[in-house]
Amino acid sequence: MANVLLAHPNVADSGTLSGGSWQVPLSNLLDRRLSRVARSATAAKTDTQLVLDLGQSRLVSVIAVVRHNLSTAATWRLQMANDPSFATVVYDSAGPDWRLAWPTLFSSYSLEWEDDNFWTGSITEEARQEYPSLLMVILPGPTAGRYIKIEIDDEANPDGYVELGRVFVSRAWQPQYNAKWGASLGWETDTTVQRALSGTPYFDRKAGRRITRFELGFLSRDEALSGVFELQRQAGVDREVLLIWDRDDPINLLRQSYLGRLRQLSPIARAFLSNHGTTFEIEELT
Repeated sequence: MANVLLAHPNVADSGTLSGGSWQVPLSNLLDRRLSRVARSATAAKTDTQLVLDLGQSRLVSVIAVVRHNLSTAATWRLQMANDPSFATVVYDSAGPDWRLAWPTLFSSYSLEWEDDNFWTGSITEEARQEYPSLLMVILPGPTAGRYIKIEIDDEANPDGYVELGRVFVSRAWQPQYNAKWGASLGWETDTTVQRALSGTPYFDRKAGRRITRFELGFLSRDEALSGVFELQRQAGVDREVLLIWDRDDPINLLRQSYLGRLRQLSPIARAFLSNHGTTFEIEELT
């Protein structure tokens, strides 16, 4: 199990976007309102690519695209370079193959033989339309680059176009010791319930959001002050933080990773000699 990763700040917003063909502009990817999407003109590969120029070479640990409509058959590729032609790249996610937009989410033990996705373990096309979506690359280590190219292959997308919500590019902080036992992940919802005089309930359904609570109880002074203290100062309760719970758990990576905010700023306690601790409560942005 890998230790929790917290990524902040998002340096994409100081960059510029280009490439592809978009009927709803790429600039919407720099708007933190996830409802402000970019939408390609068609689902053709030439239309569904983009290049982000960060304006200068930056050290990057995590690159993500939050909320998309990619089908279960979609694949994608991310490259990072210091020249706009991408003749020489400092990172290429493709390897031998492009990445699946929807990787394995279920083990064979959790599915029935008759399930359509028994052999692949992927999400079904029906379920993915309401499932939290995230494209994410976690680099092997902080990597310096200025230009980021994202290419998408989803020409059979049933919508006839590709839709993306938010681009996130950042360094990440990881504590030496992981969260203590007792960490929790759950859903909150603003769905309201009203009852008729007969007692029949009626619901105004709203999409849920994930909440993660955990405690880091074994922080060094440097981790507590240059890590947590500075994260809280910069992020506050209003700015974006990308939570990556366990990068070594690919089946549950999408379930436990999301773009959120610090719901509260907990004080850093000097627990005992040379040891500090604090708690986190992170709320998903929707």
